Amino acid sequence: MKLKLEDILYRGLGSLDLTVEKMEEVISTMIKEGDLTRKQGEELVKKWQQKGDEKKDEIEKSIEKKLRDLGFSSREDVEDLTSKVAALEKEVDRLKEICSENPED
Repeated sequence: MKLKLEDILYRGLGSLDLTVEKMEEVISTMIKEGDLTRKQGEELVKKWQQKGDEKKDEIEKSIEKKLRDLGFSSREDVEDLTSKVAALEKEVDRLKEICSENPED
């Protein structure tokens, strides 16, 4: 399952990289041919990047939700549980020490 998810993510990111390259290539050609000024091209790239960033955020949230729905824990969940386990281990060690100092026979 993990391998398939990673494959899908990497393919999507690879497609995005190709799209960025193609967009830059098209805009560059349009500037050279006089269809766009350099400033217009830069503005177009900037707008496109902003939309891409927004979509990226949406995709990340969607993936996080799907992973949660499938039962995967978030990094924060794991860190929180690790912290709680460490606290419990400390408490157990403290109680063991108390019991060894005051054995009830």
